[in-house]
Formats: sequence, C-alpha cells, structure tokens
Amino acid sequence: MGLLQRIKDDLRTGIATLRLGTVHAAGRALEETELLRMRLELRKLDQQLSDLYKDIGERAVDMKERGETAERVVYDAEIVRLVKEVEVVKESQKKLEAEMEAIRNEQ
Repeated sequence: MGLLQRIKDDLRTGIATLRLGTVHAAGRALEETELLRMRLELRKLDQQLSDLYKDIGERAVDMKERGETAERVVYDAEIVRLVKEVEVVKESQKKLEAEMEAIRNEQ
C-alpha cells in the first residue's frame, strides 16, 4: 500500500500545484489587463492635454492678433478656464500613474 499512497499523495500535490499556478496566472492576467486599461486612459489624458494646450495657444494668438495686451491675454476668462482644466487633467494623470506603480509593485 505504500506505493499507492505515495502515488495518491503525489497526485494531490500535483493538482494543488496546478491550481496554485492557475490562480497565479489568472491574477497576473488580470493585473496586465488593468495596466493596459490604465495605459489607454493615460493616452487619452495625454491627448486631452494636447488639445487643451492647442486651444490655449490658439486663443492667446487670436487675442494678440486682435491687439489685446499681454495682461488681458493672461487673465482672459477662457484661457483661465482652460488652464484649470489642464491642472485637473495633470492631477488625474498623477493619480493614474501612482495606481499603475502600485500594481507593478505588488508583482
């Protein structure tokens, strides 16, 4: 019976190892999927920033071409609103990057 018992124990150990490996692989896949989603979100935020910078620049140049003073350009309500949006997007980027780093450090 000793041989059958060892085979039975080895089989149980093998199944337990397989389950653990499967759980680990599934967890890793979920982490990678989450990181991919976050990278896509970062790209969207980068595009948003680019668009905001473009809008700010166009507005400033348009105002300057109309003869507005530099002070009026800097304190223009639309430019101020766009700059606040830039700050919000940058803060979102920082939070997302911190979350991504936390996921990477868990590995």
